[in-house]
Amino acid sequence: MIASTIAKDSAFVLVYPHDLELGSAAAAALDAAGIAHRGGRFPYAYDEPGTSVVYLIDEARLLSLGPRKTVEHALELIGQAQAATTLVLAPRASRNGWLAENPHVGGWLVAPLDGSALIATVRSAAAMLAAREELRAARGESDRLIQIGLALSAERDIAKLQQTIVRNARELTRADSGSLYLLEDGQDGERVLRFAVAQTGPDDSGTYLGAVLPLSRTSISGYVALSGETVRIDDAYRVPENAEYRVNRSFDVANGYRTMSVLAVPMRDHNDAIVGVLMLINRKPEFNLVLTSAAHTEEVVQPFGERDEHVLLSLASQAGVALENKALLDSIQELFEQFVRASVKAIEVRDKSTQGHSSRVADLTVLQAEAVNNVEAGVFANLRFDQDQLREMRYASLLHDFGKVAVPEYIFGKAKKLPDGRIDAIRLRFLLAIEQTKGDRERAELRKLLAMVENANEPRVISAEMGGALDALARMTYRDLDGERPLLDNAELEFLNIPRGSLSADERRKMEQHVTQSFYFLREIPWTKTPWRHVPEMAYGHHEHLDGTGYPRGLKGAEIVPQVRMLTISDIFDALTANDRPYKPAMPVERALDILVREFADRGKVDRDLLDLFIAKRVYEPVIADLM
Repeated sequence: MIASTIAKDSAFVLVYPHDLELGSAAAAALDAAGIAHRGGRFPYAYDEPGTSVVYLIDEARLLSLGPRKTVEHALELIGQAQAATTLVLAPRASRNGWLAENPHVGGWLVAPLDGSALIATVRSAAAMLAAREELRAARGESDRLIQIGLALSAERDIAKLQQTIVRNARELTRADSGSLYLLEDGQDGERVLRFAVAQTGPDDSGTYLGAVLPLSRTSISGYVALSGETVRIDDAYRVPENAEYRVNRSFDVANGYRTMSVLAVPMRDHNDAIVGVLMLINRKPEFNLVLTSAAHTEEVVQPFGERDEHVLLSLASQAGVALENKALLDSIQELFEQFVRASVKAIEVRDKSTQGHSSRVADLTVLQAEAVNNVEAGVFANLRFDQDQLREMRYASLLHDFGKVAVPEYIFGKAKKLPDGRIDAIRLRFLLAIEQTKGDRERAELRKLLAMVENANEPRVISAEMGGALDALARMTYRDLDGERPLLDNAELEFLNIPRGSLSADERRKMEQHVTQSFYFLREIPWTKTPWRHVPEMAYGHHEHLDGTGYPRGLKGAEIVPQVRMLTISDIFDALTANDRPYKPAMPVERALDILVREFADRGKVDRDLLDLFIAKRVYEPVIADLM
């Protein structure tokens, strides 16, 4: 360690009642010993901050306060009110030994006062008081360091984390200025120092600089980073000639500042590797004191002491680990990001008809949540989503359809009711039937029925006329080499009678299983060890409806959380407006919103308040713009 320090005893003053006579000899002895003494009242307010008080009170005055319990309580209050202890001046024949045994009494003197005994007792009491205050301060610092450690471990915003580190370091040591440097790999592979945060003055929360500095022992920060040593300087303008580093005065010159006392320590990770440097400048008597000029700085700034060094090293150790944990969390988060992107890609490779759907639903859901965050009145006044919750919604939205990997692939792209190739086989049968029919009228009727079959194959609602025609076709036949055969078999009739869409009841059940499969897959991932623990449950609920008619669990009302309600709105909106679905054309936005209102909100299936906000704030516009 390189340091230059100035030893300075803890300041104290002896205070006694105005009418208590010390005697000229005792007063002269105090003056000769350099012990400040004053007549005054309790509590005594001394001009200099940090000054301890030794009270000298005569026994008769203490006893006049009341019974023993009252006196003992008064002595206790003296020590609690300020950094103070009490000396008792008693007559030689005193019978109140319980006063001498009181733990809040720092010394016992006998009248008349002897100068030498007074000096020795006052110094002893002051030393005991200083030790007590040192212990109290150490305990306070220890408690504060624990609180800081907890706060650092909880902070996940890197900029706030860095600012918090510097701010707490300054408050603990009463430093006017503080800086944080991070050791990083430069573009050319060489190690560099990144000047991350700088703070000056009691109200400065910090400025992110981001400047990259060469790693050299000629600067204090570089020296500490390379050597691992602590640097403690009383006056930065008087660095010893044999020191390898020098103080750059350019900041002082540009800002009218005066750098005096300096304390710089290395920050280490859990492997004891140096990851950065904490530097503090100008230790003040009080943290909130504002340094107004260079002359003022030279007058009031104090050197950093060994306790400051110990405290800063402790904080730097916590800060190093906190920064390492943040970097680890960032890497885990990036790993999750890559996993989510790969999972979405896997879905879209199998289901090309819905490429981009998951990303659009995620964007729509997060935009809804951000819109809710901006509402300060009404039903959403107390509903807020933090950054972790927004990310959780994004992950759940991106992965809500992952279970489609377990659904037969042909179902994804099924644009017609009949399975692929089946309509061509039906056409061949009708051609045979037409060839086998002699009457022109009968042939024309078969051609009309074939057109109706082709029309029924489209994913639209079956009309009564169409249903009757299909019933008639169920009884019609044609001849092949094996004899009479039905124009349409039972399976084909079942497909053509699908009331809505292109999927049969069995195919729809298989498709709906993708929700449960998504949940089964997602719950295998250790989300509970991350801030995004509800991702599987959110994805599980995206087809549930508030009226209980959704699937797979039939949840209703309050069983469906706001995040899932927003995801449901996003999923329906994108399904209606997407232009890449094989079974339907893209729907105009206004038409899609109208369906959401009439078919879903009016029927109690989706959250009307959230849908109203979705429409009023035009949350969908950025996503729709990307489709154009």
